Amino acid sequence: MITVDSAAFFALAASLSWVLSQLFGHKPTLFYGSFQFNKIRMIVASTLLIGMILFTGNDWAIAPSAWIWIILSGVIGIGLGDLFLFFAMERLGPRRTGILFAVNAPLAACFAWLLLDEKLTFSIIFALIFGFLGIILAVIYGSPETNNHDWEQTKPPLWLGVGAGLLAATGQAAGTLILRPVMEQGADPLQASLIRVVAAGIFLWTPSFFEKNKTKNWKIPPIPVVCHVIGNGFFGLSFGLALFLKALETGQVAKVSMLLAISPVLMLPFVWFQTKKMPELGAWLGAVLVVVSSWMIV
Repeated sequence: MITVDSAAFFALAASLSWVLSQLFGHKPTLFYGSFQFNKIRMIVASTLLIGMILFTGNDWAIAPSAWIWIILSGVIGIGLGDLFLFFAMERLGPRRTGILFAVNAPLAACFAWLLLDEKLTFSIIFALIFGFLGIILAVIYGSPETNNHDWEQTKPPLWLGVGAGLLAATGQAAGTLILRPVMEQGADPLQASLIRVVAAGIFLWTPSFFEKNKTKNWKIPPIPVVCHVIGNGFFGLSFGLALFLKALETGQVAKVSMLLAISPVLMLPFVWFQTKKMPELGAWLGAVLVVVSSWMIV
């Protein structure tokens, strides 16, 4: 049985894993487009999860009563949430998208207050405002104007990417809230992850069967894009997702979400290394404000 400290460790590991997922996801998103890539990654992640489940050799242990909640969480948190996430990444790049996605921590706290009767004190309300200011700073202040790397380029109108990022955060927060009771009862993280991903995949693939020209948007990717797709599937929807669900077994929704919200800070060194240009001070300050606001909530 894991302890609270172990839950924090798994949440931090999931945060780093999801940062890597977003970095691996940027190139395939630009190549395929957000919607097509999201469908492909469901297949890749499902395959990886099946392999991991077979490797661990655990018997199937998901209670029938838990299926509906896991499926609902998958459709909302992954199917809709990740669809908006990669749409935002396509328009804003991974750093700004990571900042927007971090708002799922205060959103999760609000949902817990509304639906689980958790207290929302003045300090938490102040933290929400604090975090929102951080998001504004991080989006407005990006990298230096001389940085033309595709990780830092945006596609107008800006409000469209920002709106998609906030919708992605909302989907993640709602999916987390739905899944928390199931994981608290001891559901296997890998098996629950597989159900979530398959449910999200069915949700995303179903409209494809009604397309008149089913091949118009498909392209054969080069090897680097294939590697990025596999990396995104592993760090995002298989290994990373299992770490996240493991953290939810004993960790409270607000605390787990807060630890996941440090991803914007973890993202900045990767952006700095890749673009060879240090992000503006406002970007660092915005990321720190988001993390501080999440810490204040807890």
